[in-house]
Amino acid sequence: MVVVAFLLQRIGPYHHARLNAWAALGVHAIHAIEFRPTDTVYAWAPVKDAGNYVRSQTRNAAELVGKLDQLRPDAVVCVGYADLEINQAMAWALKGKIPLVTCSDSTYVDEPRSWVKEMFKRQVLKAFDAALVAGRRSQDYLKSLGVDRERQFRPWDVVDNSYFEQGAQMSRAHEAALRAQLKLPRCYFLCVARFVPKKNLPLLIKAYARYAVGAGGEAWSLVLSGSGSEEAALRDCAVAEGVGERVFFPGFIQYGELPAYFALAGALVLPSSSDQWGLVVNEAMSAGLPVVVSNSCGCVPDLVKEGENGFSFDSSDEPKLAQCLTELARMEPERRAAMGRRSREIIAAYSPAAFSTGLAAAVSCALAHRRSRPSWVTRQIVGILARRTQTSA
Repeated sequence: MVVVAFLLQRIGPYHHARLNAWAALGVHAIHAIEFRPTDTVYAWAPVKDAGNYVRSQTRNAAELVGKLDQLRPDAVVCVGYADLEINQAMAWALKGKIPLVTCSDSTYVDEPRSWVKEMFKRQVLKAFDAALVAGRRSQDYLKSLGVDRERQFRPWDVVDNSYFEQGAQMSRAHEAALRAQLKLPRCYFLCVARFVPKKNLPLLIKAYARYAVGAGGEAWSLVLSGSGSEEAALRDCAVAEGVGERVFFPGFIQYGELPAYFALAGALVLPSSSDQWGLVVNEAMSAGLPVVVSNSCGCVPDLVKEGENGFSFDSSDEPKLAQCLTELARMEPERRAAMGRRSREIIAAYSPAAFSTGLAAAVSCALAHRRSRPSWVTRQIVGILARRTQTSA
């Protein structure tokens, strides 16, 4: 069986679902290596289920290379291409002529771009033989960086759809008890995000306040779930906008409780000013919710069908977002339910099974079409990045 090393910072719940689905195909022996297992960017509880794949952790570049030497994989799959540890693994693979696959959801607009950096990145990406991408925007971006479409496969950004669908159904069956237990309002918009600047949450609070003025006593509440450096400022913003009593902050919701919050919500809102994809949109759609998503989120062209399962808006357009909230809240419940059903139909194509098929195809492409050794320039750039990894380890 083909042995594949899968390198990522840390295994979260959605990584675990993807890896299990991939292992279930039975075509690859999968060894997932976490190279930053103590990372705290996301406050996930540890994934305890052993899964159907082999899992190991490394603490520095030397351990990562040692693990690769031990495994001698037939291919290496890298989540991204910018982490120092990934650069080290790339150098190892290039030296041994081991095929490389990258998984990417980067888009041209998710951060400021400079032509110098993009030229540099083009050379780095020449080290990879195939790519698994999230959707149309990431596909177009990698194409602009020289990765042919024939070597790109989809989808990368998926969640465990059945977990959220089934969890939401069970939660709705016990709605009254759960609403009391979780202290949730009768009707609410839900936003699940890190409390950091790029999530654009002050704009959401201001748009919500604008909506609430028009809705009066019929206004839905707003539940903002997450944690991060901006929490105090967001609470102050809600008070300053006159909606302090209508905006709820339940904190970071662990994976096991998420389906209940989706199930009892009227719609999901994600207002990011920059977001490579927006996995919470997948989760909410799987749970059968309409979605309101900023067009700065990479998932919009693929997942948001205007008026069918939700709405999109410009991330700086506060009045437009308020209008979207107003329209959803005023809808007949039957129409909102129909939008939620449409969400489940759309997201069905973005499942762990689809991920595993796409990644298996990318690995096969890399193995069958290993190109001639990358250019001297690419090898030198990757080597410099790899040496920087060793220096900083």
